[in-house]
Amino acid sequence: MKIAQLVETAGYNHEIPVELYINNEYRGSYNLTEKIGFANNSIDLQDETYATMLELDSYYDETYKFRTSKYSIPVNIKEPDLSEGTSPLSSLRISQSFNKVTTALYNKEDMSNYIDLDYLARFLFVNELVANTELMHPKSTYCYNENIMDTNSKYIFGPVWDFDWAYGYQYTGNYFTYPANTDFWTRTSMEATQWVKDMRYCGDNFDKIYYNLWHNFVNDGRLEELLEFCQDYYDYASESFTHD
Repeated sequence: MKIAQLVETAGYNHEIPVELYINNEYRGSYNLTEKIGFANNSIDLQDETYATMLELDSYYDETYKFRTSKYSIPVNIKEPDLSEGTSPLSSLRISQSFNKVTTALYNKEDMSNYIDLDYLARFLFVNELVANTELMHPKSTYCYNENIMDTNSKYIFGPVWDFDWAYGYQYTGNYFTYPANTDFWTRTSMEATQWVKDMRYCGDNFDKIYYNLWHNFVNDGRLEELLEFCQDYYDYASESFTHD
């Protein structure tokens, strides 16, 4: 989440380490953070009438869901709540909208017409830096569109969420034990790997955006800020770790 803040991904969360007590009974060490959705402490939109938020997740366990015609990505409709029956949008209209995106990607079209590439770069940056292979499953992958009825409104990837398969966990069952210099884009053959690779290599224009993001992160002090944050976080939360 700190990395997401440093590169300003869409709707990035904050995390506060807390020790939880209920009726004076210790219940362990937790992170307190915002709930993802359309709200003023997450994705704050001026008008949600034709907005949608999608959760790409292999659990595929929501009432309103669909698989994309290309890549067969499992998509849960998180916003709007279609069960309330008050939205002018339907599951069919939302699926048609997102299928245009995945089909365009599959056909190697200019993705700047469908996706905000700046936010995509920031989103992928966070996942690559921490080697979050849940992206290739996919699990807990969020994106949203402020107005799917407007052809000029693009999908934005974010907020980032859930990293329990990051830092090499997929390969060893432990964190920080897998070689850090392994190519993130070719290291796995999970279900959605091709979809993720196609997003990463969707054109020379995106290559430049992604390169510049990495270059600036390393050279403008944000890498040092991240390292300092890790130490500060440890100093603050280490006592809670021993209690847990």
